[in-house]
Amino acid sequence: MNIEKLLEYQKKDEEIFKLEKKLESSEDKRIYQNMEEHAKEAQNKSVALEKQASMIAQDYEKLKKTFEDNQKYLDSLEKKVQDNLSEEELKERLELSNSILSNLNILEKKMMNIASNINAVLTQFNDAKARYQAAKAKYKEHKEKFEALRAEIEPKVAEIKKELETLEKGIDKRFMDKYKQKRADKNFPIFVPLRDKFCSGCAMELPSADLGKLKQNGFLECENCRRIIYYEDK
Repeated sequence: MNIEKLLEYQKKDEEIFKLEKKLESSEDKRIYQNMEEHAKEAQNKSVALEKQASMIAQDYEKLKKTFEDNQKYLDSLEKKVQDNLSEEELKERLELSNSILSNLNILEKKMMNIASNINAVLTQFNDAKARYQAAKAKYKEHKEKFEALRAEIEPKVAEIKKELETLEKGIDKRFMDKYKQKRADKNFPIFVPLRDKFCSGCAMELPSADLGKLKQNGFLECENCRRIIYYEDK
């Protein structure tokens, strides 16, 4: 196998690999993707809290109406002339009034509790809204930085790829196909030389039988790191 051209191709391709790795491992990319998730979570939280606040407000309005109805009824009882009422009727009227007052006290406490819940939900809502705005701003900042890096790297990658197309024409298709298959795993370098009895990619010692195959065929796939070991006939 003519390894020189393949190694030249690999060396040039490794430049792309490093550029791609730089883009992929960008801190700005990590941050803006993280902020995107935070913004979505905060937005979903805001929607849920808004719905919850609406339901609580509806409950409040129902209690308020019940409270007002009871208050009106109590007022109507107090306005009625009581001079002609018997003692028993007065007793019943008093019991009814006390019952309504008790209901009004209960309703008032419930309304105060609901009002407190509304305030708590509104506080959470404002907090979620603030977190959404902060995440959105941070997302925009780091997305722009990442896009600037991408704009810098992509032309370089495109230029190197053109050089690789030229180099590829002089390489045996069998080895080129094998190379591209391994390239997809992003495990550089793909072709590595034998060093003594060891794979120079992962330093695993090769058994005698594998050494014989390697010297006979010129190349062998490492069982440990899956790189292609080639034999340099010195």
